[in-house]
Amino acid sequence: MNQVTVMIHPSKLVAHRGYQAKYPENTALSLTRAIEAGALFIELDIQFSRDQLPVIYHDTDLQRVSGRSGSVLTMSRAELLDCSAYEPQRLSDTFIGEKISPLEALVDILVANPEVTAFVELKEESIEHCGRALIIASVQEILQPVAERTVLMSFDYPLAIAARQAGWPQVGVVLQSWDDLSNAQVILARPDYIYTNYTNIPDDCDLTSIQALNDTVLVTYEVATQELGQQLLARHVDMLETFEIESMQSP
Repeated sequence: MNQVTVMIHPSKLVAHRGYQAKYPENTALSLTRAIEAGALFIELDIQFSRDQLPVIYHDTDLQRVSGRSGSVLTMSRAELLDCSAYEPQRLSDTFIGEKISPLEALVDILVANPEVTAFVELKEESIEHCGRALIIASVQEILQPVAERTVLMSFDYPLAIAARQAGWPQVGVVLQSWDDLSNAQVILARPDYIYTNYTNIPDDCDLTSIQALNDTVLVTYEVATQELGQQLLARHVDMLETFEIESMQSP
């Protein structure tokens, strides 16, 4: 008998850095293509420039994504927005015309796609560079028009607490370790979403028995295959973050 593959519904999937499998990560192109492929949830990373303005970018070093030397933290945003974001080692020169985007580009994308929610990960290097207060204030001001459909999250638990205390509608934390489910700062943040690498979850763990997960949504990453995704969903993981947003939905 042939095994029947059950489609994973888009409401269970998060497009990790957009449609990263086919397009350069964290670009407006990648985010838009993920939505066109059916994504209802997208995730992106935010770093801050030398002049303390937010750009959609994962690394501080420019080499991997932009194919050049330098650091996001030591260049002005105007300079960064003129840099390509094309992942040359992975994707050659195919997307060399794609540029780094400002955070404001996310607002345009969400306004054009009112069914989509975005997870906005604020990176630790920029928190150290700018301070939590400036980052929260900057991001809140820019994202206010789409506040109800953006989740501010970070590995930095105090930043998540600050976002909660500032009244942001939805907040998330990325666990540094599985044991941090009982961390006082994580509890204080009252996260709407908890992210973790799926490999952090103990094999013998019954997720339904963990009180800290009762009032939150558990998202695991990086989930590259439907088989793994179905296994995690069967264990009561709530959502799956993936570079493979299209193939994860295919029946």
